[in-house]
Amino acid sequence: MVTIREATRADEDVLRRLEDASPQGHGSRVSTERTTFFYRSDLFPRARVLLALERGRAVGVMAYALKEVFVGGEPVPVAYFYDLRSDPAYRRSMKRGLWELWKAVRDEAMASGARFVYGHVKGDNVEAIRVFTKGGGQVVGGFDVLLLPTRPGRVRLSPLPEWRDAVARVGEAVGRRDLRTPDVAEVYARGKELGYLRGVFRLERGTSFAQASVWDSSHVHRQRVLAVPRLFRVLAEGVNPLSQLLPLPRLPIPGQTLALWHVFDVMVGGRAGPHLLAEILTDLRHRGRAEGADLLALFHSTADPLVRLPRILLKETLTYHTVALPLAGPLPTPPLYLDIRDL
Repeated sequence: MVTIREATRADEDVLRRLEDASPQGHGSRVSTERTTFFYRSDLFPRARVLLALERGRAVGVMAYALKEVFVGGEPVPVAYFYDLRSDPAYRRSMKRGLWELWKAVRDEAMASGARFVYGHVKGDNVEAIRVFTKGGGQVVGGFDVLLLPTRPGRVRLSPLPEWRDAVARVGEAVGRRDLRTPDVAEVYARGKELGYLRGVFRLERGTSFAQASVWDSSHVHRQRVLAVPRLFRVLAEGVNPLSQLLPLPRLPIPGQTLALWHVFDVMVGGRAGPHLLAEILTDLRHRGRAEGADLLALFHSTADPLVRLPRILLKETLTYHTVALPLAGPLPTPPLYLDIRDL
């Protein structure tokens, strides 16, 4: 029999065991290393981490946060799920545990008045998507993550001395896009408080501009590489030794622990916008290398009219699906806002 209870800080070892047993991805596979399993939950005012147990052994975990977002131009309560992990050594129990976790999150979200439950699932995580859609969920959108290796070079740009005006520009440009939290500045302020917000970078040239924000949680969260595509392995053999001498990227290899900078709230405008964004990304790759980051992870929502990406040669693209389970209202429609807390 599977039972569900709320996890506490005393369960850190159990939660890490489940994390270690659930590497993410296929072609590119990584495991997550955290100083605390609750670092994502700490970003939200109302969040719960639920454990599924069978005969006293944890066989699955799932977290969710209650938040307010825009849908159809109006602020509504919703539930965001994340950190879904299971123990593959307990296949039958795992499936029962996952189903019980889904039911518990659904029931608690419904009792709180949430209009729907949503989350982001890696595109090749077929099993998780199957479980979710079997329970009535739908794919409502998606986004790509561009992984860009950092590299040596001169740092020329500085973050804006005051980020609030730039964040106000994000709110104005995005408007009441579905899944946007009403107070974006509050999210940035919480990131600043916890030491995650590196800053907002902006360039303007005539009527053109580019802007991007940087989030760094590497002091509490890193990725250990388990596998990479064959092309990356071959390139790494030749490029990585040279990167010690030349301004070349250092490519991830199996066994390496990576520090990532997340690039989010990306916007461009005007004819030269993509070129200005390329300048910002180049500078961030240099700054990241100088400050210990291995990769930039650039988030790009599907069909986002505010983003026109420059040509980027050496990158890997990860695709994610946004899925939602209706409870008491309409589901979001793309283009969707990507809340950094969800990423």
